[in-house]
Amino acid sequence: MITALVADDDASSANVMRELLENTGKIRVIGEASDGTQCLRMCAEMPPDALFLDIRMPRVSGIEVAERVMAMPDPPVVAFITGHDHFAVKAFELAAVDYVVKSLDLDEFQARLSVTVDRVERALERRDESVADLRDRITAIARELADMKRPGREAFRIPVKDYDEGTVRLLDPSELVYAERRDRRVVLCTEDQEFPTYFTIDRLEHRLSEMGFVRANPGALVNMAYIGHMIPNGDGSYDVILTDPAGTTITASRSRARALLDSFQP
Repeated sequence: MITALVADDDASSANVMRELLENTGKIRVIGEASDGTQCLRMCAEMPPDALFLDIRMPRVSGIEVAERVMAMPDPPVVAFITGHDHFAVKAFELAAVDYVVKSLDLDEFQARLSVTVDRVERALERRDESVADLRDRITAIARELADMKRPGREAFRIPVKDYDEGTVRLLDPSELVYAERRDRRVVLCTEDQEFPTYFTIDRLEHRLSEMGFVRANPGALVNMAYIGHMIPNGDGSYDVILTDPAGTTITASRSRARALLDSFQP
């Protein structure tokens, strides 16, 4: 049986991952980490055969975790988790490291994880000869990520269809109050308009996180400049009250609320 750690800052997503991985009959999940720092600590305390890492986690990303565990004498096999993140898909195609795409369709997700588990199993069988190659791949991805974080990258605008004007509008991110998933679409909300799009929350978070946007829950991204105050709900979650004309309330999940509060620290 392959032992594994799951790292995801969304507790519900981690629980789903555990259940689906163990459903394959090949994986025993020995721990769940809520961020990269905890994952590294757990790797040192109970080294797993495999790591299933979310990419975007507070403080220490999944990419950084993978880079550090590669320095271990007997590193685990790594599979990444992404929510249609454009950079991640490009990087893993380039580096040939497997990744799991989060899906709301559990049957689809289970099938994809089964494929990944088979790849993990094969990688473990030839671990000795593949460790050096895997280290090189992780390093290449880390360098690509670092390059994307360098200051001075060209600003961008978000193309949205303005149905009132019958045009495609280039939305300045500073105009965006929040983005919210509604059924199969993600709606971008300014102070006075809403624009249905086909962007995913994960992709928007990747592009907007360095511009003051934070993930409040799996289906919502919020512009910190519009956060007026936060009200605790008593269960670890918070109601985030925005300062837009509608006084919109977005609930920050328990797993996201702490990172959201920390982002306001000096």
